[in-house]
Amino acid sequence: MKFVIESEADGTVGFTVVGGDGQVLATGAPCPDKGSALAVVGELMHGLGDACLEDRTEAGAGPVAGTRTEIGEDDMSDIGRSGIPPV
Repeated sequence: MKFVIESEADGTVGFTVVGGDGQVLATGAPCPDKGSALAVVGELMHGLGDACLEDRTEAGAGPVAGTRTEIGEDDMSDIGRSGIPPV
């Protein structure tokens, strides 16, 4: 996975998150300059270690508003993550 930062035609700087297979996983909101975009990317990289998993796969049911399944409390080491923050 990688973050790709690009200059936009209107002078803003945008970024996308690209998977190992080249597929775009997410697109960030435009930032006013490269420093702002790098700051957002840094926050995302740091915050991903605290991310939780929301499971909406109940058999025969669609997503249920307000339900969450958190795994790993403050880190994701319980599901295979090393717990080492990204560099």
